[in-house]
Amino acid sequence: MTVSVWFWNDINDELKEYEFNYSLITTTKVWRWSLTFISLNFLIQSLQNLNCFSFINSAECTIWIQPSSNFYIILKSLFNFFFGANFTQPIAKFLGLFALLIYFLGLIQWLIIKLPKNGRNSYFSENGSK
Repeated sequence: MTVSVWFWNDINDELKEYEFNYSLITTTKVWRWSLTFISLNFLIQSLQNLNCFSFINSAECTIWIQPSSNFYIILKSLFNFFFGANFTQPIAKFLGLFALLIYFLGLIQWLIIKLPKNGRNSYFSENGSK
């Protein structure tokens, strides 16, 4: 994914067309560089723990399991604060799978209806001409 955002012809053509002070260009460049640095960080961390690909439950690999449990704790406290609900792991699993279902339905709708009508067009150029 990181490599594809640098060689994406549509984006590169649009970036050449506009000045840097145009907000969408600045946002796109910040997004590209952020994605690149985050990906490099994860690549370096992954290379340091190659044995975790086959033995995830080993003692050295607990750092890879920790972020998801920390994220669950943060979500649990947010749901409790906003809704006063008991946010358990089965509820988290249901919400995650439901969000994935909604995403896939949107993707299928786009593939069946939007893509055949419009093709792969970002309408990026029309924003700068107004």
